[in-house]
Amino acid sequence: MKCPIGLIVVTAIVVGIGASAQAALEPGLYGLQTDDGGIYKIDERTGEATLISTVPGRPSLTGVSFLDGELYATDYWVDPSQPGLFYGKIDVPTEAYTGIHDQGGDFNTHGLASSDTHGVTWAIGQRSGMNLIATDRDGNRTIIGYSGIDGRGMAYDDTHGILYSTNRATDLDRGLFTIDINTGVPTFIGDMGLECDIIGLAYDEDTQTLYANEGAPTHSLYTVDVRTGQATLVGANGFSNIDGLAWIPEPSTVILLVIGGVSALRRR
Repeated sequence: MKCPIGLIVVTAIVVGIGASAQAALEPGLYGLQTDDGGIYKIDERTGEATLISTVPGRPSLTGVSFLDGELYATDYWVDPSQPGLFYGKIDVPTEAYTGIHDQGGDFNTHGLASSDTHGVTWAIGQRSGMNLIATDRDGNRTIIGYSGIDGRGMAYDDTHGILYSTNRATDLDRGLFTIDINTGVPTFIGDMGLECDIIGLAYDEDTQTLYANEGAPTHSLYTVDVRTGQATLVGANGFSNIDGLAWIPEPSTVILLVIGGVSALRRR
């Protein structure tokens, strides 16, 4: 009987992903606070935030997301005394930040969403014309296309292949959008009832729930109806400016997503 080599490779990768995620953080909702680099564990049932780590440097209108169980962040001042914001990786247990690239010289790159299936993160560059930008696991940037929205909150539903983003600008409607990951074209869903200024999004694959955390002015966690865009209050954090929001799933969920993604690639 022939040995399924591809399956063995995928299994090895998936086990590594699960081990990495479990070694670093418990599954659940995490937030990064603009200005002070505080990382918080957020109770998705109450909205309460607990400080678990503080990373050197300073995030500015940041976005965070987990890829392969590791936490990535945009708009991070590695050294506040020096100009330049970076996209990079946060090691929460050791409180270390590693810059990966300078965002193509784009001073502001808003939001961050990730897909273990595609092996990329997405963000929206501001000075480069509000383009959707993808970064792969090797740190390579690809400009996908014009989105026209600021994207301060971003999250990806890996199960259904949907990229969500917020917009606060007046050029387009304010609220929740989807973005085509192949073209960058946005589609308006609806008004969230929030200012969408200091805000983060995260998607829980286990319960298929979209969360929003408004760092200001309400300092609160919300669930978001993906059909209408309407936000429903969960509870207050007690902290201001938590605008980077990310969900780390159970290891079993990551395994299913990766295997599903590999199967889709093999079919294509």
